[in-house]
Amino acid sequence: MTKGLKALITGGLAAAILFGAQIAPARIVVESGMGTIGGLVGAGKLAGAVRLLKSEYRFDSPSGAAALRDFSLTVLHQALNDPDPYERCYAATSLAAYDDWSGRPIIAAALDSPNLLIQKAAVEGLAEAGNPEALSILERFYRLSGSVSQAIALHALAEVKAPAVMPILIEAATDPHSAGVFWAVNGLGRMGDRDALPYLHVLLVKSIDPMVRTEAAHSMILLGDRSLGMTDTLEEGLGSGDMEVAAEATLALGDAHDPTTVGLLKETVSNNQAADQLRIAAAVALTHFGNDEGLPMLMAALGDQRRRQDVLAMLDHLDFTVGRPLLLRALACDEPQVRLTAYEVIGRDGGEAEIGLLSDAIGRTTDPMDLAQIAWSLGRIGRPDSIPVLLNLVQNPAPEVRYTAAEALARIADKRDN
Repeated sequence: MTKGLKALITGGLAAAILFGAQIAPARIVVESGMGTIGGLVGAGKLAGAVRLLKSEYRFDSPSGAAALRDFSLTVLHQALNDPDPYERCYAATSLAAYDDWSGRPIIAAALDSPNLLIQKAAVEGLAEAGNPEALSILERFYRLSGSVSQAIALHALAEVKAPAVMPILIEAATDPHSAGVFWAVNGLGRMGDRDALPYLHVLLVKSIDPMVRTEAAHSMILLGDRSLGMTDTLEEGLGSGDMEVAAEATLALGDAHDPTTVGLLKETVSNNQAADQLRIAAAVALTHFGNDEGLPMLMAALGDQRRRQDVLAMLDHLDFTVGRPLLLRALACDEPQVRLTAYEVIGRDGGEAEIGLLSDAIGRTTDPMDLAQIAWSLGRIGRPDSIPVLLNLVQNPAPEVRYTAAEALARIADKRDN
């Protein structure tokens, strides 16, 4: 993408076009018990609020789940006044997931920010919310943005599986000038809608960009199209001189589950003359065949400062069961980035057994970033056994821990209440 592009929207235009609707009022809890609990939260007495919540409600009942969600959203409302713009943005988009748009001005300011990291936080938060209003805002943001911000939006939209997103992804994927074509094609594969196959097939046949061809083949495979020649396209990518294309093609071979490629992947892992990035990708791909032969090499690479980033970039492509020992090694690493990546992968793919792992990890750290990521992961696992752990974390003095734990509790409670 080109440098020095114009910032996307003026403040006035963002307010007038993106957020013209009237701000929705915050949800008000009228039950007597929750009124007292809300007062304690407002006074900053979270320990007392949690004690009262636990004494008055059973979280395995509909009323208890509703009370837990309302408590969590009340905590998130406190974050709308936090001095940190990232915390305000996190709270505003988290509340938006429950159709509470009291943080709408905060979202507008974040999308209009010249700081691309704040802009990215707002875009990802809206994509995570995923409801019609959030997606409508994202679409307008995408259409009014320059290339850089459009790429940020497509990266976030690639994670969304709502049908409303598909036309945007198809438009971007078929636009030769789009800066986010890779993420658009990637998102079409993750969405699970086979109506995208004709568009992906055209890209596979006509695109002259080897990365786009490789990702189109990868997405078609994820959508269940394993027609003749698909593996050939990926093997062609593996043999290309572009290491990014080769690594992506290798990971796609793991998703293809074509047993005829196992020999090629093993050969790549054992080839000491091959680039480290390619060998790591092949080892990760092998785990999708129930094969752990590449794990020793991945373990060694994780402990090697020079090769570590390549492992972290591919950690979420591991087969979770086969790759679990590598994740356990990562959890015990002294390097914060390694631990944070492992926590995230466990949150996305783990289950009941991983709640204990994450709970144990809390006892080994006081770092707010670790604790916040653990809270996020517990929320994504989404099991009721996480509730006591998160109720402890929501009392943490660090804002990033407290508000992430509140969002996680609301997510779990909402599942139980519906």
